[in-house]
This record gives sequence, C-alpha cells and structure tokens, in this order.
Amino acid sequence: MSTGTMEINTTLDLYPDTTVTMALFSQVTNGAEIRRKITDGTIAAAVINAQMICDPFQVLVAVNKAVHLDKLDRKKTKTVFGEILFNLSPGNNILAAYQKFGVQDAKSQDLLVVLLNDPKGQQLEQVYSIIQGTRIPLESLRDIVDEQKIIKLFKIPDAERKVGRLVDVVVCRMATKDAG
Repeated sequence: MSTGTMEINTTLDLYPDTTVTMALFSQVTNGAEIRRKITDGTIAAAVINAQMICDPFQVLVAVNKAVHLDKLDRKKTKTVFGEILFNLSPGNNILAAYQKFGVQDAKSQDLLVVLLNDPKGQQLEQVYSIIQGTRIPLESLRDIVDEQKIIKLFKIPDAERKVGRLVDVVVCRMATKDAG
C-alpha cells in the first residue's frame, strides 16, 4: 500500500457547521449488501462509484449543493446523500444518477464514501466495518477514474477537453445543469 492521505476532512464554506469526510475503498466485494444498508438507513453516507470521480473537488461541489438544497428543504431526492449522487450527474434523472454514480453489483469495485458531520470518525468506522474491501489513499483516485466513461456521460467534445482539465469541465456541467 502506498502512503498518502487516507481521508479528506473539510468544512463547507457556506455552512461552516457542516463537515465532510471522504474515504476511498478498493476491491469492494459486497456492493449489493452496501446498497441494502444505505436503503434501510444503516449506512448514512453517499457511497459513490469511484470510477466516475475525476477529483475530490467534483464531490465537494455536489456536497455543497446537496447541503444547501437540504437546508432550504428543496432536495429532489429523499436524503442529502441521495442528493449528492444526483448532483454528480449531468442529467435530471434520479434513477440514472444512482445507476451511474452509486454502488454497483459488480464482483469487485472501487468506492468513495462521503460522510457528513463525523468529527470523531464513528460513522466512518461503522462504514469501514461493513465494507468488504481495502481502504486506500485518496491520491489513488487518479488511478481508478475512468475518464472515457466520464467524457461519454458528460458528452465532452475533444475541443472542450483540450482547453482545460477534465474536472473543470465536469464541475461546470454539474453546476449549470439546472440553469435554463
């Protein structure tokens, strides 16, 4: 295992009373069980298909928007964690967002876990005890991301891709999906 940051802990600028924790897991083999535990409320987290995330900043943008809509009571999904998955998506179809960005039934997958307000790490420890996989440094995300899937999903033309970084294009699309 390489050394690196095992998790990100940060506070949202707009809501300083809200903290965000992100951790990356590799070779997770119990996706169906994790999805069931999310549905029944045992896991209070956004569990994201790591292949669809090009940078943690992309997730922080989705979290900021989800928390903001939650505070305004204007979520399009039932939970703030569902709203995070929905905000990662370029479209307005909730089911499609869950299918692309949520836990898969794959034999083995890489997952990014996002928790809110877990200063003592108790929720992360609970999730860690459920996930059958290996916790790896967040820097490993760059080796996991499937850029071609992201480019296809967000319909990013070559000309646009050459102008800036992929994360910049993706975040711009996420931020503007509700406009117009």
